[in-house]
Amino acid sequence: MADSNFDSKCAVVLLVINQIQDLPVLAINSILQNSDSPIFIGTVREQDRRNLPRDERISFIDLSSEATELGIPIGNGSYESFEKDVFFTLVQLKWALFRRVSGVSDCQFLIYNDIDVFWLRPVLPDLITAFQNSTETQVMIQHFSWVPGQPQLCMGFVAFRMGNYFDTFINDASDLHARMLETNPRSGDDDVITELYRRERFPVQIQLLPQTTYPVGNLLSLFSKRDQFPGLQPFPPYIFHANFVVGLEKKLIITRIAYKQHNLNFRAVSYSKRLAMLIKIPVYRAYFNLRKIVKPN
Repeated sequence: MADSNFDSKCAVVLLVINQIQDLPVLAINSILQNSDSPIFIGTVREQDRRNLPRDERISFIDLSSEATELGIPIGNGSYESFEKDVFFTLVQLKWALFRRVSGVSDCQFLIYNDIDVFWLRPVLPDLITAFQNSTETQVMIQHFSWVPGQPQLCMGFVAFRMGNYFDTFINDASDLHARMLETNPRSGDDDVITELYRRERFPVQIQLLPQTTYPVGNLLSLFSKRDQFPGLQPFPPYIFHANFVVGLEKKLIITRIAYKQHNLNFRAVSYSKRLAMLIKIPVYRAYFNLRKIVKPN
């Protein structure tokens, strides 16, 4: 458990609007287990809140009026995957959620956490210490850059210092997102944050989190418990991020593998699904190993 001195300075924010089963529960539980911070969960429908953990630290924020104002279809709340254009419209609600939380919380720092991001150990002590040691730093964020000079930022896990910079930054991101969607309906929050970062020529106020300990989904092989070379072990990650795969089943399967590797509690998922994964995981592994043999890169 993190030091309560750190937890008292920070609020954690999630957006649960897309009827994704199981993952939000696992994400929220991982935060509850690794911090004492208040948690704010943005929703647009009553059914979004069903089956989520209940705890005195959790507060729900109704974003239905913001969704209506933005012209976001609420509908019946069925899951919209990354493959559909409407997904990119829905994520605009992140900016509205940040504004709402800043109005009701007196926190000094705010962490946004996607529902497919899971805390493997306490993240707050080192993050807040980094903010305290670098007064210029206003944002710390994941990224999946691979080409020097062409950063690719990721809004799955991001920490903010509250204040004037935060307010201006969120307003700029919200306005830019609306404009980008007019020309490209598949403009997401990652595109927005990356464009702002590049446009400002990589400002010192935005610090990129280490990819070794805040990895995105396509780096997850770095953290296998099985030593690939004797004597060389990976750094223990702070988080696990199940992005870079599309579809609920695939996200849940790679999450199950990660939870097993790190000896984490997966009992929030129904027994029937856990039982099915005992068969599906080796089938997926065999299938993709075969693909590598048949179709090498």
